[in-house]
Amino acid sequence: MKGVTDFCDFIVHEAGSEAAEAEFVVRSVEQLLGGHSFFSIDSGRAAEAATDNLSFADIAVLYRTEAQAPSLVEALQRSGMPFQHRSHRLLIDHPGVAALVDALVLHQHAGSLHEQLSAAVTTRGCDGTDCLEALGLLQPLAAVCGNDVERFLAELALGTQMDTWDPRADRISLLTLHAAKGLEFPVVFIVGCEDGLLPLAWGQRSLEDLDEERRLFYVGMTRAKTRLYLCHARHRLWRGRVQALASSPFLDNLEEGFLDRQRFQPRNARSRKPDAQLRLF
Repeated sequence: MKGVTDFCDFIVHEAGSEAAEAEFVVRSVEQLLGGHSFFSIDSGRAAEAATDNLSFADIAVLYRTEAQAPSLVEALQRSGMPFQHRSHRLLIDHPGVAALVDALVLHQHAGSLHEQLSAAVTTRGCDGTDCLEALGLLQPLAAVCGNDVERFLAELALGTQMDTWDPRADRISLLTLHAAKGLEFPVVFIVGCEDGLLPLAWGQRSLEDLDEERRLFYVGMTRAKTRLYLCHARHRLWRGRVQALASSPFLDNLEEGFLDRQRFQPRNARSRKPDAQLRLF
């Protein structure tokens, strides 16, 4: 695949599991940003301060299916990094949105919709991670609607989660490959580069299906402006069980001279040796 390598440095990383893959993403972001917390600096997870003036908004993590998102969300929440998780699903289908909207309607509060939603998330029956994530999804829509509750509810009924993606927010973007079409970021991670997942396969696949998956993979690669990470795991919880998965055949088509292939190392091994993950950069 030519085109990407003409302007973008990239690395292929092999992790032991989807949890290790998510940890690699977190650790790499910390290195790129020079450490976003005292913990990352004190623990040695972050390298010296970055010189590229990157922010969280410059980074996207892309994946083929929404089933891959939970491990990434968990790792980013644990790290304290800000992120916005979006897909093409309807807003109303999010598990926390219905509860938050019910609380908004039942418990009237003073102030703008933005303020009312923030108050509603603390009411009985609307606590927990789902409602907090729903609050993040709905706040951009609330800002547009001002105090117009009827407009807010009408747009909510038809809107998708991607409609509330905010390009100005200083947050890492978690997006499916389909949702990322038309967007660009200085740094992109594509996770789950495994056969059966990317390309996605639910049975015997046709040449047309394979070509479409290859185009989608290429679209994801070209979302990166300067740095691209292609990640795959040796084992992943997929379709209800942990499976051993081979790397994506699409990786075999990349120009080997441009690749820095890395394998997963246990944390104690990494702590004893200098980190070489980003030696391309």
